[in-house]
Amino acid sequence: MWICYTIAVMSNGVDRRKFLRAAAVCGSAPFVCAGSLAPEAPIHTVQRGDTLTAIGRRHGLSVRQLKLWNGLSSDLILIGQKLLLKPTYKNLPLATITRPKVDIRKWRHLIIHHSATPNGSARIFDGFHRQKGMENGLAYHFVIGNGTNSPDGAVEVGNRWTSQLNGGHVSSETFNANSIGICLVGNFERQNPTRRQVASLVELADYLKNRMLHERPKFMLHRELEQTLCPGRNFPAKHLHQLFG
Repeated sequence: MWICYTIAVMSNGVDRRKFLRAAAVCGSAPFVCAGSLAPEAPIHTVQRGDTLTAIGRRHGLSVRQLKLWNGLSSDLILIGQKLLLKPTYKNLPLATITRPKVDIRKWRHLIIHHSATPNGSARIFDGFHRQKGMENGLAYHFVIGNGTNSPDGAVEVGNRWTSQLNGGHVSSETFNANSIGICLVGNFERQNPTRRQVASLVELADYLKNRMLHERPKFMLHRELEQTLCPGRNFPAKHLHQLFG
């Protein structure tokens, strides 16, 4: 079984007010969202004549890594700009993410969603999904808050990740079995994701794809798999695909 709020409302007549009250009937499982304490990363201060290519060669890094870790959407850098030479993952609850024993062969995709709702959190969505009959609750493995019902940019880790369960976020059971679902709270047909949400998504996708899973998973948007608008026209798809393929 899968869940996409927009389709559920259209096809099942779900009352939006009932959805927004779903926190009252949530499951009891905790959803961890606190950031981890990351060590200070080495920094390069841009000098006259520096380019990302030259800096990367000097430090044994790729241009993609420098752009990824510094939130750069182009090769433009400025004299005096400070660039991280190692990711900090400061927005991630690493202790929780790394707690389960992960079979790297299982996870083949990272699939990105929006909630298509103005507000929400892992706990609220968990309650709503249980109301829809999903015995494992929250359909996604991770939720990234927008400052409404959880802090802006907070990465919430769901039971499907900590217990290494199949997702319930797409209609294909094959993809649910091998895909990590990440949901950003918000309706990106009507608004943009917040800067903190995008920064947290970049950190989470980088850590999962490049650190934990040895670059195996393919980065995908929900609409690239199924006929849906998800994650919305205002989601920065081009920028994220430049970073993750």
